[in-house]
Amino acid sequence: MNTYTKNYWSLYLDFIEDFKEVIYHGYRLSYLVHFPSIIRHHGSLWNEISQPELSKQIIHRVTNRKQVQHVFSNYLDTIKVPFLSRKAPIAILDDPLIRIPTSTIKNYFKRTNLLTIKTYKYPKDKPTKDRIYLQDFGTNTKQAIIKIQKQVDKIITRFPNHYLYQDSSVQHMLKHKVKFVINQINMLEELLKKVSLSTVIISSPNHFGRAMAFVAAKKGIPTICMQHGILGNEFGFLPKLATIDAVYGQFEKDWYVANGAPPESIRIIGHPRFDQALVKSTITKNQFFNRLKLDKRKKTLLLIVRGNRYAKKWQLLIKQIKNLLDINIILRDFPNDKMHLLQKKFPYIQSTNKLTLYQVLPHVDAVVSYASTVVLEAMLVGKPVFVLQTTIPGYTGYYNQLDPFVQKDPTKLASLVHLYFINAKWRDIAEKKQKKFLSYAYPDKSSSGHRLLNLVEELSRGEKK
Repeated sequence: MNTYTKNYWSLYLDFIEDFKEVIYHGYRLSYLVHFPSIIRHHGSLWNEISQPELSKQIIHRVTNRKQVQHVFSNYLDTIKVPFLSRKAPIAILDDPLIRIPTSTIKNYFKRTNLLTIKTYKYPKDKPTKDRIYLQDFGTNTKQAIIKIQKQVDKIITRFPNHYLYQDSSVQHMLKHKVKFVINQINMLEELLKKVSLSTVIISSPNHFGRAMAFVAAKKGIPTICMQHGILGNEFGFLPKLATIDAVYGQFEKDWYVANGAPPESIRIIGHPRFDQALVKSTITKNQFFNRLKLDKRKKTLLLIVRGNRYAKKWQLLIKQIKNLLDINIILRDFPNDKMHLLQKKFPYIQSTNKLTLYQVLPHVDAVVSYASTVVLEAMLVGKPVFVLQTTIPGYTGYYNQLDPFVQKDPTKLASLVHLYFINAKWRDIAEKKQKKFLSYAYPDKSSSGHRLLNLVEELSRGEKK
């Protein structure tokens, strides 16, 4: 653990302890609120957190990777009850991160009593026999929120000189997140009073997924947390809270166990959305070239970007590649709904527009991306990948095994792209690197949808205590 992660997790444990008296319906809210959101807008914290001096202001001392997980696991043990076998629907908590394709539902869950629980609702949305909305549940929480927010204010006064709690943005976000979590708990408890469930599939140990993991555990309902993206930044994946975390491969299983999770609570399931990598594209290569107005005589390079992050590095990379190679360059942003800065700077770059990722990947010759999940998806489709690495303090080293095709220097990365296209030796090196990587990161390419169904059925039969 580096200084940054030690300070972050130590600060988190301080927060949990300092606000442990804040309880709603039996839940200590300091375990449920999204801590990164509370501290996100603090003016100086993110610069100071990597400094050893900050530890002098923190009470807790996180010294090993398992410590934080054990704190959360021990607390969960105080509220959870044994799981019961029940003939009841399986539920998917449908938020923006779940990303289970409709084809998976049709192919594997059509004979299963499956209920979709939407975490958002538009004015015209109506519940159906297999779809309900969280907003339709819950009771008036106004008085409870006022009472607990006053309690939070009172606790803050105990720390008159605290560098974190006396920050106005932290105070505002803490009370906002407390309100949010109270409403989450209220809606989920009301839902589970009225609707019997056997198992719940969630997408993340944060936000609605976190609240569901706690509330379901208290009701004796097992939860499955799908891995929503590559395990890049540890802060988005710890602590582990679900009964079972369904992960992509052995990398995640080893990582979770090293961070204090019981081995039996981690299953290698892959993700149903990656099953699309094994299906033929819905458009032909000719249609692809025509849609994007590309030169069919040239190779095509796909760039995966995230907004305008690292714009200068991307510009250097593109200039260098264009100097070395005469190829089509296309770009995919997240979200991919407007002209990107790089397109304005380099008019010859085409956007993938409204094409889906799995319509695009089969028809490109290589992919350059930041350290995103698309890198893994491209390899599953059999495409060579080059990663523009950036410095993330909580980075897990997920793509390190692909070295030297992972570079912080965009000029070096562009040179590797060039070597790949002109030199058979480098193509062979890239292929072997990726094959070795996939054997560890995504070893089972059988249907993830089918493996998920098997896991759901196993948990729904109940846990013997």
